[in-house]
Amino acid sequence: MSAAETKAPAPAAGGSSKEGGGGSKLVLILSVVNVLATFGIAGVLAVSFMKEKQETSVTDIADGEHGAEAGAHGAEAGGHGDAKKEGDHGEAAKAEGGHGEAKDGHGAPAAPQWGKTVTLDQFTVNLTSPGSATPKFVRVNISLEVPDGQTEQEVVAKMAQIRNVIIDLFNSKRPSDLATGEGRDYLKEEIKNAINGFMISGKVKGVFFTNFALTT
Repeated sequence: MSAAETKAPAPAAGGSSKEGGGGSKLVLILSVVNVLATFGIAGVLAVSFMKEKQETSVTDIADGEHGAEAGAHGAEAGGHGDAKKEGDHGEAAKAEGGHGEAKDGHGAPAAPQWGKTVTLDQFTVNLTSPGSATPKFVRVNISLEVPDGQTEQEVVAKMAQIRNVIIDLFNSKRPSDLATGEGRDYLKEEIKNAINGFMISGKVKGVFFTNFALTT
């Protein structure tokens, strides 16, 4: 073998060294890229976690504000309820006071307020008695209740009209019409309505028979 042939493989060894160096660089680059990717993912996760935590905090604050607002509305509603209850008590007290006015100092019902009384002269009036030869008549004393002095004066001034109306009403009645309390009460109403038909200053409040004698 010649010397030239013996030295020939030397360049091949140099080429393998270069290839080995290039592979190491590639591994280093991939490692760096891998590390950067890992840090990038970690950063994204950290940012996402912080954002989620911040949103949760905002939600908690909002819920707290709504709770406080609801509490304020509840307190306000309670205040209105108390005011309403107090108002109800006030109305009840007012109503009780109103009822109290209708009573005397001892709590007993107050006596009714009576008006003035005008006493008429006694009446002796013939009644209707068909088929009877004996006349039937009634003897009665009548008093009229009026609300005030002005009405009393008008009754006195119109006494002739009042007596005429009363006599006509008695003349239209039969003895059986006046034999019962219901019949006499009905006649009292008729007398009152007839008199009030021409009264101007006031109205007659009641008609009373202070004496009543019926002949049959």
